[in-house]
Amino acid sequence: MDATFYKMKADLSIAELLALVEIVDEHVDRNFPGVDPPRLLREIQQKLDTTILRHRQELESEISSRKKAKSTRKQ
Repeated sequence: MDATFYKMKADLSIAELLALVEIVDEHVDRNFPGVDPPRLLREIQQKLDTTILRHRQELESEISSRKKAKSTRKQ
C-alpha cells in the first residue's frame, strides 16, 4: 500500500471541530459528573477550543478582507 493511503486528514472544518468539542464535552459530563476531568481530557478540550478560536479568527479576517476588496471595487 502507498504511504499516503494511511495519511490522516489534519484540517477539519469548523463544523467538524464543533462536533468534536460537543462529543468530548458529553463524554466528560457523562463519565465525570461534578468531578474535575482527567488531565488528558482537559488538554483535549483546551486544544479544540484553541483550534476553533484560530479558525474563527481566520474566517473573520478573510471575511473582512473580502469586504474591503469588494468596497474598493465599487468605488
